[in-house]
Amino acid sequence: MIVAADNLTTSRPSVRRAVEKRDEAFVRGLCASLERAGAAWVDLNPGYLPASRRQDTWAWLVKTTEAACSSKLILDAADPVSLELALGFCTRPPILNMATAEESRLGPVLDIAAHHGLEVIAATMTATVPPSAEERLALAALIVQEAEARGISTERLIIDPMAMPLALPGGEAHAAAVLATLRALPQVFDPPPRRLIALSNLVTASAGARSEFAAAPYLSAAFGAGLEVVMMDALNPELMRLVHLLNVFEGQGIFAPGEFAP
Repeated sequence: MIVAADNLTTSRPSVRRAVEKRDEAFVRGLCASLERAGAAWVDLNPGYLPASRRQDTWAWLVKTTEAACSSKLILDAADPVSLELALGFCTRPPILNMATAEESRLGPVLDIAAHHGLEVIAATMTATVPPSAEERLALAALIVQEAEARGISTERLIIDPMAMPLALPGGEAHAAAVLATLRALPQVFDPPPRRLIALSNLVTASAGARSEFAAAPYLSAAFGAGLEVVMMDALNPELMRLVHLLNVFEGQGIFAPGEFAP
């Protein structure tokens, strides 16, 4: 299982301050910590940017992060124009995040991915997130169809079935639907796209209740359902120990008890 660190996002106050102040030392230190922890991918998300600040911010963030780490970068922006802009500053191929099944986002993001031969993360949602696994799978089918029409194979496609905050009304049903979607994707597509969840979404404090304790059990359940990429706080030692142990279970490591001690 691949860990995609979501630590370099301006929703975190320390990162927001570093981006605003162009604090290269902070980014270098954070990237070094993420690599030591075992994150293979790093999500870059500068948040909403007015047009006047977009180019300068993306240029600084991409160049600084590329220089600071060898991890694969994920360009995370809500609009295709920002993704195309950020891509222009990359010297090595990133992953695009994210397309959705909305017509205004799906086609343009897939066009960029197709033109540059990139991997792309696509979420099974439109303006809203559907409650059931069946609806998520229907949107996944649309995404795969549109990707294949542009020459993007399922090997380059990463489907995010959209974990929702567990503490919100209906959160339990969404959690179950995400697991069902993870299990079903290989039965629907051959070869299947890779499967990703944003674990932090499940336990976000914005839902009005603390549910961090649910992250580790849910990650284990998702792993059992076929999860291949988890976007999460890579500096959470409990979760990283769990990832390493799950990878051992998959035959991707040797069990050394001392490595997993708290």
